[in-house]
Amino acid sequence: MSDHYHLIQQCIERAVAAEQARSRFRRSLHDTLPNLHRSIHLPQRDAPLHITCFVIRYIQVIPSWLARLEHLCDAGGLDFHPVRDLILHSFSEIPERQPQEHGLGSILDEAYLTHRIMEEINDTLQPVCGTPLLPMDPMVANLVVRELLGETLACQLDDLAEVLLQRFEPAELDPARLVSMILYKQRFEDVPGEWPDFAHHMQIELRTPTLNRQIDLSH
Repeated sequence: MSDHYHLIQQCIERAVAAEQARSRFRRSLHDTLPNLHRSIHLPQRDAPLHITCFVIRYIQVIPSWLARLEHLCDAGGLDFHPVRDLILHSFSEIPERQPQEHGLGSILDEAYLTHRIMEEINDTLQPVCGTPLLPMDPMVANLVVRELLGETLACQLDDLAEVLLQRFEPAELDPARLVSMILYKQRFEDVPGEWPDFAHHMQIELRTPTLNRQIDLSH
């Protein structure tokens, strides 16, 4: 892993350590969770703890997943540096913004932006490659974090992800580079559990409302 991702990892480790020491994010969830969308189903017992563990896992995978995506994009001749540099900058300035509390709450918007960028790049390149570059399905996890952040901030981060995504139009891939990227992907040997569905593992689900239809059988 490059020095760039070690810096992000150190930032994440500080945030996790702050939460373990003070539990501020977990305590704040007692006010936040009642306002989550009704389709998000949480375990009935100690939901704040489940969400906190979910958020920690959501954040901790970022360095390794980003490094994997950068290697794949480099193999395909796609310039990943603007994405990496923006994410690195957003993580590195957190202590300056919140020097007294570098916890999970201060890092969650950067984590959401990173996951959304990875999700969008993956979705954009999958039809061209015939397979996901990253074996991930973060939809539910991103929707839950979106609720934690609030619609206004989440929309701003989505817009920024869309701007960066323009650098990854499939038309930019020539056939030789495409083959190179697919072959590079095949070199990886994924370890089971390396690409977890965080929400599912923490018993967090999306449930659509059930329509109880009453059928009149009288004639």
